[in-house]
Amino acid sequence: MQNIKSIAEYTKSFTNEELHSSIIKNHMKIEAWFRNQWIKYPAPFYTSIDIRNSGYKIAPVDTNLFPAGFNNLDKDLEFLYISALQHAMERISPKITKVLIISENHTRNKFYISSIDSLSNLIKKAGYEVKVALLIDEDSLQINPKFENKDNILIYDHFIPDAILLNNDLSSGVPDIFNNIIQPILPDKNLGWTNRSKTIHFEYFSDVVNNFSNLLDIDAWLLEPLFRNCGEIDFKTKQGEDCLVRHATRLFALIEEKYKYYGIDEDPYIMIKADSGTYGMGIMKIKSVEELSKLNRKQRTKMLKTKGGNKLDKVILQEGIYSNEKLKPINQVAEPVIYSFGSNLVGGFYRSHDMKTNSENLNSPGMTFHPIPFKDACINPNNEESIYSDTNKFYIYGVIARLAILAAAKELYNIEA
Repeated sequence: MQNIKSIAEYTKSFTNEELHSSIIKNHMKIEAWFRNQWIKYPAPFYTSIDIRNSGYKIAPVDTNLFPAGFNNLDKDLEFLYISALQHAMERISPKITKVLIISENHTRNKFYISSIDSLSNLIKKAGYEVKVALLIDEDSLQINPKFENKDNILIYDHFIPDAILLNNDLSSGVPDIFNNIIQPILPDKNLGWTNRSKTIHFEYFSDVVNNFSNLLDIDAWLLEPLFRNCGEIDFKTKQGEDCLVRHATRLFALIEEKYKYYGIDEDPYIMIKADSGTYGMGIMKIKSVEELSKLNRKQRTKMLKTKGGNKLDKVILQEGIYSNEKLKPINQVAEPVIYSFGSNLVGGFYRSHDMKTNSENLNSPGMTFHPIPFKDACINPNNEESIYSDTNKFYIYGVIARLAILAAAKELYNIEA
């Protein structure tokens, strides 16, 4: 893994000046708007947001509420992560002193282990006692026998936590051991992929962006990926593919209409993704509707299962967004990933891949990570610099990320209501 502080630059000349300047010049209005939103909709405990920047359009394509990758953040800004983490934990309860992290069962994934170690160390440095537990026993494949629900208090190996931090997306379901637990579970257990879907999240995001774009008087399309959704689908038997074709046809037409309006000289494409799940699994790119009728066996097999071998039976069709940034000096296509504790942004990194083009999924084997030197750039633009400067670009990333966090906060609000 390369660990250099590379800065990315645009590879295309048709950046959208209106989009960039509207966000930079309305800094105070934007920050006031966010402050009012967080009062009603408190942010989830932590998030990471995958963003694609084409220059003419900047939008999130994934919002992860059980983030990994903490080992890829800029080590020089650890003080910022600790402060934000303390604030997020104190918002839950100032009485919390012990935290139990429930991780994924990726014991052979050295990168995930490194992420958990980094997260655990941050929590310790923030002043909390920490233990890490696997939810599933790897021998029996049942709930780890070290867990005990005693009088609605979750205990792990005699450790009684004041808060339970999920770093497990519960793709296989919410275990009964969590029932009626009085300790706070962060984030809410019902935000796992068993109950949550990308379609629902982006419906919330669309609502958030419409309100935000009205505030700035800009086109909401510049900040969000268009999307459609079908019901049940089976890529093996081809059940539901007629619905997929109909929605893909409509989505291509909508994208082409926007490209024509803005004079964008690119070929539209669509990403078809598992509607729940993560880790870059269950993803396929199409450049035309005709491709759907010509899927080969390998392509169909790829779309049968998601993380943990769970069946893929629902998908979201999402507008493909070109990533028109390349890292200097290595000249690799890149996309920013932004992290937060609560509503406080703490930085992020560029994900890059030397074998991928600007329209492909970069979250795949062979990817590398490059910390973004945020400092205060994600919350403070600079009107004396070019609207395309790193400082201002990072501020825009911070705005886009917080819009996605706000959408997740509304999901959480309606689950808890």
